[in-house]
Amino acid sequence: MLAEEVGYPYNQIPTETFLGFAGGFGQASLCGTVGVGNAFIHAVCDKETASRLSGELAKWYKEAEFPYYQAEGSKVKQTVANSTLCGDSVSKWMDETGAEYGSDERKSRCAGVAADTAKKVIELLNAELA
Repeated sequence: MLAEEVGYPYNQIPTETFLGFAGGFGQASLCGTVGVGNAFIHAVCDKETASRLSGELAKWYKEAEFPYYQAEGSKVKQTVANSTLCGDSVSKWMDETGAEYGSDERKSRCAGVAADTAKKVIELLNAELA
């Protein structure tokens, strides 16, 4: 949307850049949504502000009861990750729900987490830059 509505510099960022962030960068490390969120925060804020907002995003992610966003017709159980690591976040949720990694329910959960994190990044940036 930013590329289409605002243009430069957002139309200079290839969205494919972020495909490798999935699955905790393919290693169940930092949740890709946190990584992408930080990339966007750093793209529009000075270093000091970006560092502060990145810290706020990480704190929120650790404490959030995911997923807030529920795709139409889904009722995905919410859990608190207590970590920014993809492996910790998804494993805790899978332990509490009994869901399998490749299940549609797990995919819905992660899609909800992605939507929730995108919304939080927008809220942080709007509050800072408004």
